[in-house]
Formats: sequence, C-alpha cells, structure tokens
Amino acid sequence: MLTYGTDQENNFEPRPTPQESEIDREEATMDLQSINWEHHGPGSWLSICSTPGVQWVSAKTGTTRFYEVAQGLVMGWTKKLTLASDTNRERCPEPDVENAWKYVKAYFEDSRASAFGVVQRSNFENRLRVHFQNLNRPDEDVAWYALRNAVYAIGRRVVASVEGTGDFVEIQSESLRFFHNAFSVFSELLFRPSGLMAVQALVVMTSFAELLGSPAIEYMLCASAVRLAQSKGLHRQPSRTWNLPRSEILHRNWVFWAAYYYDKNIALRSGRPSAVDDDEISCEIPHELPAGDESGIEMAVAAIEHARICAKIGKQLLSTRAFNQPPETLFEVMETMENELQMWRDSLPDNLTLRKQNGSLPLRNSYQYKPDILRLHYLHWGSIIALNANFHYPWISSLLARSEPIFEDRMAKISLRAAEASREILSTLKYTELDTSFPSPIVFYFPMLAVINLFIYILKMPKVETVASDLALLDLAAGHFAKIHFLTSSQVSFIFARDVAALASKAVRRASASASLAGPRNTNRSNDFSLDLLSVNLSGSGEPVSPVFASNADFEALDTLSSEFFDSLSAAGDMIIF
Repeated sequence: MLTYGTDQENNFEPRPTPQESEIDREEATMDLQSINWEHHGPGSWLSICSTPGVQWVSAKTGTTRFYEVAQGLVMGWTKKLTLASDTNRERCPEPDVENAWKYVKAYFEDSRASAFGVVQRSNFENRLRVHFQNLNRPDEDVAWYALRNAVYAIGRRVVASVEGTGDFVEIQSESLRFFHNAFSVFSELLFRPSGLMAVQALVVMTSFAELLGSPAIEYMLCASAVRLAQSKGLHRQPSRTWNLPRSEILHRNWVFWAAYYYDKNIALRSGRPSAVDDDEISCEIPHELPAGDESGIEMAVAAIEHARICAKIGKQLLSTRAFNQPPETLFEVMETMENELQMWRDSLPDNLTLRKQNGSLPLRNSYQYKPDILRLHYLHWGSIIALNANFHYPWISSLLARSEPIFEDRMAKISLRAAEASREILSTLKYTELDTSFPSPIVFYFPMLAVINLFIYILKMPKVETVASDLALLDLAAGHFAKIHFLTSSQVSFIFARDVAALASKAVRRASASASLAGPRNTNRSNDFSLDLLSVNLSGSGEPVSPVFASNADFEALDTLSSEFFDSLSAAGDMIIF
C-alpha cells in the first residue's frame, strides 16, 4: 500500500504539495472577517457564477448583464443553505392521533423517501401505537422522538400533495415545525448513547431537507448520518459469529446504503467531498426488504448502484488530485465512466426507463413519468453532464487542455455530449406533472443543471443547426421554474432560466450579425472551441481585456476584472464565497 510520508524508502512517496498557484487560490478564498461562506467545487452547477464563469459569459453575450443574473441566482440559493437564525428552539406540539396516523400512512404509501427501506413500517407503527398508549409518560428516547417527527414532517407535505389542498406557505410552516422538533435533538443523536434508530432519524431528516422548498442543509445532515452509521459499523457486513437475524442484517444494510446514496449524490451535486470511503465498505447491497411492501426495491437498488458510479466520477475526475492529471488520462477515465453509466442504464428493467414509444413522447401521467422513473432518468443524464463538466466549462478546460486541434476536436465532442444530456433532461419538463412533495433534485437541481450546460453550449456554438430548438428548451425551462414559483406560493422563486434564455437569444443574434458582416468563411471546422478564443473582450473595443483564459493561466489571473457585483460575492478559482 502506498503511504505518504517523509521517508525515502520504496514504499513511501513525498506528500503532494499544492502548486504555487493553487496555494494562492486557497489563500484568496480565506476571508479574515466573519462571513458566511459556502464552497462549491469546480464541477458544481454554481461554477458559472464564479469570477471566470461570469467573465466568459459576459464576453460571449457582449453585455455585463450576466453579473446581475448570477448574483440573483447565488443570493437566492444561499438563503436556503442554512436554517434561519430565528428558528424556534422550543419543541412544538406534535400532531394529534388522527393526523399523526394520516401522515405516517402518507409517508409509507406515497413518499419517495420510504423507497429505501430506512424505516420498517410494521416496527414503526407498533412503536407509535405504544407511544399513543403512554402519552402521560415522559418520552426520553430522543432517537424515537426525532424519527417520528421527521416522518411527520415528510408525511405532512405528502398529504397536502395527494389531497391538493392548502397553501404551500402554511403547509411548509407546519411541516417545518415537526422537522425542527427532530432537529432540536440533533446533538443528542450524535453524542448520546444510541442505536440504529438515531441513524434512521438522520437519514429521514436528510430526505426532508431534499424536498422542494425545504432548508437545503442535506449536506451536513447526511454527513452526520454517514459518520454515525460508520461509528456503529453499518458499513461493514456483520460477522456470522454475531448470529444476527437475517431481517436485522438486511435492515442495517438498507440504512447504510440509503445514507450512501444521499451522500454520493449530494457530494456530486455540490462539488464537495464525500463522507464515505468506498474502500472501507464491505456490507452487501440488499435485494430484499426485511418485511412489507417490496415494490420499490428495483428502483432503490438501481439508485444505489448509480451512486457507486458517482463516487468514481467524483474521485477520479472532480477531485483536486484529478486536476493534476494530464488531459489524456482524464479522457481515458471519462470514457471508462461513460461506459459504466451506459451499462448501468442498459441493466434497468423496462418499467424503470423513460423511453419513446414508436418515436413519439409518452402521454402525460403514463408510467414513464412517475417520479421514481424521472429520478433514474435524471441521475443518468446528470452524471453525463458531471462527467464532461471539466472540459465543457471553458474557464476550467482552459487550465486542463492545450491549444491544439486534437484537443479542440475532443472538447467539441465533450460539449456536444453535455448538450445532449441537457436536452434529455429538459425535454421531459413539458410532460411532467409537478407537485410540492417532489424532491428538490428532480424539480430544481437537474433542470437548473441542464439549463446552465445548454446555455454554455449555445454560447459556444451559436450558429449550429440545433440552436433554435435549444433556445426553445430554455424557454420551456423558464416556464418550468415559473410553475415552481406558482406551486410554492413564491417561496421557491428563480428567474435565472428566463434571464439566460434571453441572453442566449441575444448571443445567437449577435453571432448571426457578426457572421453576416464577416461574409463567407471556411466552415469545415468550427473555431468556437479554439482555446485562443477564450481570451475575453468585455470592452467591445475589439481588443481582449486580458488573455486570462490561455491554457497556462491560473485562476488568480481571472480576478483581473473588477465589478461592483463582487462586492457582495467573492469568487476565486473553484470557490464561491457568500
């Protein structure tokens, strides 16, 4: 095993030292004043809002309007990354018996969170009956308190969605009270003696945090769930000498793999490190539930298997170490990962795939558009985008590839692949019925990721034949986010898609006018992917402001342009500081 150290023996290697430019970049992200900052890695969907991202978009669109657009997206999103400072620390009343059972029924029968078998229905309901029979006795089991309130929180949202009644603000306020009840014992779950139920509670709380409109604190919740699970050995297959019942082994494994699924997907979405080292896992992926309904097993297992591929993508392509590899090595890894994703997709049964019937789109409300199928569909294409992100984003690819025809051609194909994946996601929006119990990744993250990547592709290739249909997809996405605004009573409101659709249209018109003035030219190979063109021109004078996007540039050089926008948003390299 390779070990880092200062020894010069054969089995030791000097600890990697960051390059000077990387050290400067890290120092630039340190704020000596006490401000709230959030890190998003280079492959994150917010990368476009970093300094180099904003500069590149501004150059391509010929306007500084994107400064304001990016600020609106960042500021709107960061409000949801933490709990409100005035969060009620007092425990709120729990639902009465009738409503409690209604929420529990909705959680197990209609919630997407229950698909992973984290909570066994029979065990939970038996415990709840005992609870209601002993209401006069003090409740000292904090794990049980947290778990049932987390279930209530999700169940309340699902009931409102199924019944189609109530104002979103009121419903969310009520469900948040139950969530805050669970969160009020967060430290006890981690630091007091506990069993498996404490891990269950944290995983269910993570599920709630992923619901549309919930506080987006799932990264920290999930990391806590994973750490607690590992501290209890759930990542290891129980020894036969322990003589555990098979049902208990299955339940332990389901709880761990559910936490794993959330961890790997959250890490990939945010560009942050995972809390799980895959080399330490020995517990088996279960293919049956201990008891009860098993209708969701295929979807859950498929999602877990996909998460294992996400782990490889994050480690081999999006990590700091990966950035130090030559582009040829990264291309090989990308090809391997693409093949794995295709094999995973091909292995899905027909009832879990989103396919066209006789060349036409399936009818609305058909099985292809159920949330679980959408989840797998988006997971696949979202991974394809993540796979190609480093070379699709010009402000990153300029640091990785050289200005040579072979690299330009390869990056053109990579960007086309990212655009194709984006189209696959956006094309489903028109035929998808939304409700407020949908997880945020399905209704917000993946559509937004697709919007951003298709927007980048249009700016790169504003004269390709698909540009008209691509602009139409951006308009469709703008309508999707407008619908979310309506469904959530303005609580989830992002106009980014509408704004970038307008900017993309402007860029296409600008490119068309420029082509008309330039006259006929050789179109055998587009120059839109030439790395030399990454030198930006924001002044409109025809002279580049700075050749900051040359292939040997570092991210610090990208801070040469200043704007009032960055008074409230500091960005350096792959870090976005709020």
